[in-house]
Amino acid sequence: MSYTKQQIMLTFSYMSYFGFALEGTDKKNAEIILTKFNEALRSWKPIKNQWEVVWGPAVFALPGTKFDDSLMYAVRNIEDPSKYVIAIRGTNPVSIPNWVIWDFQAKNLKDWPFGNPPQHLVPQISESTNFGLMILQALRPESGMPGAKKTILEFLNSELGADGKGDICITGHSLGGALSPTMALWLKDIQGTGLSENANISTVAFAGPTAGNEDFAEYSDQRLGDQCDRIANSLDIVPHAWNTKTLKKLYCLYFPLVPSLPLAVFLRRMIRESKGKKYMQINASEPPLEGKYKILAVPYIIQAIYQHVQGYPELMGMEDDIPLEDLLPLPRMIREILGPIVN
Repeated sequence: MSYTKQQIMLTFSYMSYFGFALEGTDKKNAEIILTKFNEALRSWKPIKNQWEVVWGPAVFALPGTKFDDSLMYAVRNIEDPSKYVIAIRGTNPVSIPNWVIWDFQAKNLKDWPFGNPPQHLVPQISESTNFGLMILQALRPESGMPGAKKTILEFLNSELGADGKGDICITGHSLGGALSPTMALWLKDIQGTGLSENANISTVAFAGPTAGNEDFAEYSDQRLGDQCDRIANSLDIVPHAWNTKTLKKLYCLYFPLVPSLPLAVFLRRMIRESKGKKYMQINASEPPLEGKYKILAVPYIIQAIYQHVQGYPELMGMEDDIPLEDLLPLPRMIREILGPIVN
């Protein structure tokens, strides 16, 4: 079977969730996750025996925290070594600091510091996006890992060679779906100064919230054009954040299911904090995948988890290709609660 670029990128995006609940040191966690990556590269059908890990995984945890808050890795195509994929992990579901700092700091915006935006645009990104990008730019794999001690930019410059040619696709799901096109834009903006102009930069992003304001979205669309592919499930709550109008749709997204009182209160807070910020999705006109409502998947939060996690492999015809039970406990939890309804 032949797989599309989107399907392959979804595979690498979901692979990044390996080991999110590990509690060891960064080095030990990276070693375990690398073993898992290599097993997946040998057995998962969309990528079987076609790619190799060449950088990472690089992980980061805030000092004093229990779980990794950030992970990124890079693979290279074996048959065509000029092709690279950089995959960024989404939110770690068991890390509270990851949710608070990487996801929900949307009240304030930071100016986009790269490139030369037109004078009529003031591109800005959320504090969460800004912090997440800075962490990714500084990540270095531990000793013994592929690409050890090099940042991703140092690695790319050492790999691309004298002519600087290469095809680099950045991908991610959820938080990674916001950070991957943001990283792609950064790489695009530093071409000619920090990265070769001959490198071809593209991104395929899944299930991401907004990264910045409408000027940022317009600037990103101008710079990346058709090299940016944003994929969203129409029934996934995450891509509705942080645009104020789309956030308001979440109350009735799964009608007649309604958010619980704590969730409703949280939605009101999100709406309040997004007001006046003019958050906008990149590629906002790109139609979403038409989600399939799970009639008996209740309550609201279970439906939301299903749509965000399992919805994408299902809608993209990959439910048999990505073994979610090996990656995340959430689908397993849903199945235990709902039995055959979600199988």
